[in-house]
Amino acid sequence: MPTAQLSPGITNTLAAEWTKLRSVRSTWTVVIAAAVVSVGFSALFSMLTEADYRNLPAGQRVDFDAAGTSMVGMNLGLILVSVLGVLAVSGEYSTGMIRLTLAITPRRGRVLLAKAVVVGLLTFVLGTLFATAAFYSGQLILGLNPDIPTLGLDGPGVVRSLFGWGAEMAAFALLALSFGVIMRSAAGAIATAIGFIFAPAILGALLPAWVQRDILAYFPASAAEQLSTAQLKTDAATYLGPLTGGGVLLTWVAVVLMVAFSLMGKRDSG
Repeated sequence: MPTAQLSPGITNTLAAEWTKLRSVRSTWTVVIAAAVVSVGFSALFSMLTEADYRNLPAGQRVDFDAAGTSMVGMNLGLILVSVLGVLAVSGEYSTGMIRLTLAITPRRGRVLLAKAVVVGLLTFVLGTLFATAAFYSGQLILGLNPDIPTLGLDGPGVVRSLFGWGAEMAAFALLALSFGVIMRSAAGAIATAIGFIFAPAILGALLPAWVQRDILAYFPASAAEQLSTAQLKTDAATYLGPLTGGGVLLTWVAVVLMVAFSLMGKRDSG
């Protein structure tokens, strides 16, 4: 009597997704590039700031954001992490390997959940590590100038900012992963993810204050800043506060993942 074929459990599916992600060369190429730009550009900006600090306007010196200055390169790392989120799924669609994945694990929700957990945990850890490295290297560089106030982990908002960068990178990677499932095309998903995440924040300064306050503040990039910015300005048009910002960001991730899950269940596997 033939033995019934059982679908792999969630533990096996997680292990399989982690194996697939770490065994692809592009994963580590993107991770290394993200580390270089996140930490390297942060250190470079800190060096330039340290050298030119005396020329800053008096108002900027009074409100100097040592934590933000030392982690400015993290914004570039976000772009590469978004690319990583797309590549975590788009390669399977382009090669047709997704058919084998779904043949072994027919429960598509389990496959998507496993991909999301693996990508989310990896990028959260990477984001936190990159931010910590950028922060400490930046504070050391800024500290070369005795006139610059530097911070330690006990500085206001510093710990929240470090973990906030991890959460922001994980959220953006998951949004990008969802777009990869929705579009099943690396180029299209990367362009959509970067445009959706970053374009509103870039164009926001050109729009009226009420648009920034009532609309743009609830887009992913603005909401994520509430977690990763150590020195929040409560009078800013896009200010929400860490709790509200985190809730908004989590809602975006949940909604886009649900759309990806819905489409993954309805369409064929190719």
